[in-house]
Amino acid sequence: MKLRKLTKKRSRQLLPSPGDLFAQPPAAFYRLPEFELRGSSLLTRGCRRVLEFGPEKICLDMGSFTVTFYGAALQIESLTGKSLILTGKIRRIDFANKWGEEP
Repeated sequence: MKLRKLTKKRSRQLLPSPGDLFAQPPAAFYRLPEFELRGSSLLTRGCRRVLEFGPEKICLDMGSFTVTFYGAALQIESLTGKSLILTGKIRRIDFANKWGEEP
């Protein structure tokens, strides 16, 4: 098997510049909701309202998309401002864009 040397021009194309690595993310990144899983609790930030609530399904309005949690014994422990704490056994999470586009 022959090994080929990479030319300098080609190797520079494969590596991102340091400026790209440490650049700020787009402004829309900071408006995305957050999800944090701690044991059997899930903390969300950015929840606008609860659309559907039951022990096996909870659907949340997160701005430009909805999030649906499926599981068993799901409960909303706390809802303050735009933060929500959900407990129970989560089996599946679905994301759907409100306007039919991919999230």
